[in-house]
Amino acid sequence: MRLARFRLSGPVLYLISILWALVTLYPLVFTVMSSFKTTDEIYSAPFKLPSLYSFSNYAKALFDAGMLRAIGNSFGISIVSTLSVILLGSLASFVLARLGLKFGNAILLYFLLGIMIPIHTTLIPLMKMVSSVNGHNHYLTLILIYTAFHLPFAIFLISSHMRGISKELDESATLDGCGPIRLFASILFPLTMPAIATAFILTFLYVYNDLVIAVIFISDKSMFTIPLTMLTFVARSLTEYGPIFASIVVSIIPMVIVFLAFQERVVSGLAAGAVKE
Repeated sequence: MRLARFRLSGPVLYLISILWALVTLYPLVFTVMSSFKTTDEIYSAPFKLPSLYSFSNYAKALFDAGMLRAIGNSFGISIVSTLSVILLGSLASFVLARLGLKFGNAILLYFLLGIMIPIHTTLIPLMKMVSSVNGHNHYLTLILIYTAFHLPFAIFLISSHMRGISKELDESATLDGCGPIRLFASILFPLTMPAIATAFILTFLYVYNDLVIAVIFISDKSMFTIPLTMLTFVARSLTEYGPIFASIVVSIIPMVIVFLAFQERVVSGLAAGAVKE
């Protein structure tokens, strides 16, 4: 039995696109609207425009709760962790995918096993390890943990892309006197940029929004990240939703900047790969 083929007309596609855009953008619009409201107004009129546009929630979030410092902490930890993942992941992928190691596939499989390990199953061993070296309240502790957990996925993504690049480039570069380091830095690294950009975005977004690792290993308020700082607005008797929404609006700005900076490379790389023979 042959499956029937359906072809949507232009107006139908536009209508579906508009509906999907509304569904996608509504949470953002609701968050921005709520960031200007008081907690009582959010409860009484959640879907209405603010009766008075006040920036008191932003002032409370940025200065009273220390959200400005938290954004700096989260951004710094995320950037260092992500760059570590990209550097180590791209180097490991180059060795495993291009140098023809005897046990390269076995080593790659060993790295990929890390993808299947849930981070929550490792929390107790991590706590014991960190406590044994007095690693609580240290940025380096978070960076090492984030790097270790995101490295397997980066190796999987980047090595898969490197394996798809013709090895004739390696032979031509070697004949021209190009060594392994120059081959990696000047030829393969730029060609693998779509996979690297994708790994960069995914790693940065996860680390930037992570709460589990930070809440376990950070207790110093001056080192709080964004999710930890948002918890200060939650109390047993009252939760201040206005400052929470204001914190969300402010905290997504670095994520948007990073995404916009790398999305063009991702899209252009995918487009180039789609027509590659």
